[in-house]
Amino acid sequence: MKITDIKLTPLKIGKTLVRIQTNAGIEGWSEASGSNQREGILSSYINQIIKPLLIGENPIDIDRHWETLALGKGEYVYRLPSYIVGIIDIALWDIIGKESNLPLHSLMGGAARKKIPLYWSVGSGWKKSPDEMLKDIKKGWEQGFRAFKIRMDWKGWRQDYNPEKDFLIFEKIRSFLPEHIYLGFDANNGYSVSTAIQQGRRFEKLGINHFEEPIPHYDLKGLKQISDTLDVAVSAGEQDGYRWWFQYLISLGNPDILQPDILNAGGPSEVKRIFDIATSLNKPVMPHSPQAGINSIASIQVYSTVQNGIRPHEFSTEFSGNLDDISELYGSHVVPEKGMININDNPGLGIELNEKLIQKFKL
Repeated sequence: MKITDIKLTPLKIGKTLVRIQTNAGIEGWSEASGSNQREGILSSYINQIIKPLLIGENPIDIDRHWETLALGKGEYVYRLPSYIVGIIDIALWDIIGKESNLPLHSLMGGAARKKIPLYWSVGSGWKKSPDEMLKDIKKGWEQGFRAFKIRMDWKGWRQDYNPEKDFLIFEKIRSFLPEHIYLGFDANNGYSVSTAIQQGRRFEKLGINHFEEPIPHYDLKGLKQISDTLDVAVSAGEQDGYRWWFQYLISLGNPDILQPDILNAGGPSEVKRIFDIATSLNKPVMPHSPQAGINSIASIQVYSTVQNGIRPHEFSTEFSGNLDDISELYGSHVVPEKGMININDNPGLGIELNEKLIQKFKL
């Protein structure tokens, strides 16, 4: 079996489909955000670098392809961004699963569980009032979600902008949810070390399950200070690529929970390695991949193989587009039911795309 082509199809629902074709008639699927396609970034990587490297190659040799894209081959050094490698890696695993008639979770060692809980993730806290955030949280509650996270969506340049309002939002949501219901807070890198510690202590008094990315992700020394000071589990990792960065994250930042993203980390191949590192160091994992669709299913399938992966996986409609459209295009099994995803045993990612529907949603 040989790779014959790699095609991109931008969709109206804010995604770009990535299709790797083979001479055996087997296709592997992945997806990227629509913005990459519009800017021509993804298409440039695909057409100028990845196609010349992969066309004519056997897709089964996935470790060799991963090394070529992430590191280089022979005298050539490529070192592509980890999210680009992740896009290709997902599609290659889909091909391998279809060729072997096995689901991704079986190829990764077998699912420890087939029913994965999700947490309802709501963002843009920086521009919302406590009542507006509560309204969005209630939407998830009404859909059957029983785990939640609120995000401030700050960036580094908004450091310590309005921590008091952030706290009032958290307080409002915590008072609405029953005491036993999971609630996390994502500062989105928005605090200084001292403010993060102060906020974390206040959150602890109300009841918080994890405190995500309290400071800019490059401040590993500060992250360790926060993790060592607070009792709440501090999490990080969604922006980080490749296992070597996670080794630095663990050894220097010491977060309580690792949150690799299936694309940013470098695809299923690399996420599985990161999970293995985490398990060997007794670090819990809780993946970041919030949008319904191909990549989320890939993330959930790999996560299902982690024996201690008992925390909920992220989900947000803010990144997914209309769920009726998602269900029609990818199949209803990619959309949560009462806050859960049931993993099937269909080959590869378990997703078969209808060509007529692709044309319907094509930009």
